[in-house]
Amino acid sequence: MKPEITINIEQTRQNGILVCALSGWLDPNTSPELEKAIDLEGVNELIFDLKDVEYIFSSGLRVFLYFEKMMKAKGGIIKLVNVSDFNKSIFDLVGFQNIVDNA
Repeated sequence: MKPEITINIEQTRQNGILVCALSGWLDPNTSPELEKAIDLEGVNELIFDLKDVEYIFSSGLRVFLYFEKMMKAKGGIIKLVNVSDFNKSIFDLVGFQNIVDNA
């Protein structure tokens, strides 16, 4: 039997900045969980820390696109930080370079 893949979401809010540290996989099973877990009320800057994300499926990309549109609509910004080289190549391929922080 295959082990169940999960996503862990740790959120920290301060002064209009929401940092979401993710770990695990963003796949068709876990992406809806991420979308439901985040409340953008009062958030001006949304940061996803992807240091411990092992793999991102297309459904995960869709969630980031959703949050990018939501933040843009409210005049806020979104950043993806600590993106692995492998996941960065996926973001580059689909045109997400503008939200990946290379620092």
